[in-house]
Amino acid sequence: MKRMVLVAMGLLLLAGSAFAQPFPGLPDTAYVGLFADVDHTVRTVTYGGAPASFHWYLYWLPSTRGLLAAEFKISVPSNIAGVTVVAKDPAITVELGTLTAGISIAFHEDSCQTAWVWSHHLTSFLLNATQSQIEIVEHPGVIPPAYQVATCELGYPIEPVKRLTHLYLNWDGGLGVQSKSWGAIKSLF
Repeated sequence: MKRMVLVAMGLLLLAGSAFAQPFPGLPDTAYVGLFADVDHTVRTVTYGGAPASFHWYLYWLPSTRGLLAAEFKISVPSNIAGVTVVAKDPAITVELGTLTAGISIAFHEDSCQTAWVWSHHLTSFLLNATQSQIEIVEHPGVIPPAYQVATCELGYPIEPVKRLTHLYLNWDGGLGVQSKSWGAIKSLF
């Protein structure tokens, strides 16, 4: 009986370690977002009355399986002039295509990304006050079209990526602020 209990406990331990996530604390799905700051907190750019340049970043949040490569395209509206890469992560060793036509990037094989990482630091000109957005969209060369990442697991399996945010130009992306205070809401009850 003792032997069976020990065998059962051993099997439970092995099963638990087999399903352990290699990079705990990360989400189950990778995310991508466009931000106007290096801290990946600002997601809006506002026209200041005259055409002006602004900086923006393409950020990735890997899944629990890490991030080694990505395929995507950036869609730029007509009130943006130029998409210039100021810098890219030095760990990127392969880059096929262009950001606005569809691109595939790969980080160095020994540099699995396991935390927030920006792949590209860009600059563009905002020409007017038209409300629009810069978006991550499907890579047209992938069949079927998709934006996706390769994980760091054996064989580098492909998985979908979720868009965290677009870069909103001259608006907040539809996130409204309530006009009532908490005190006013509590007084209703």
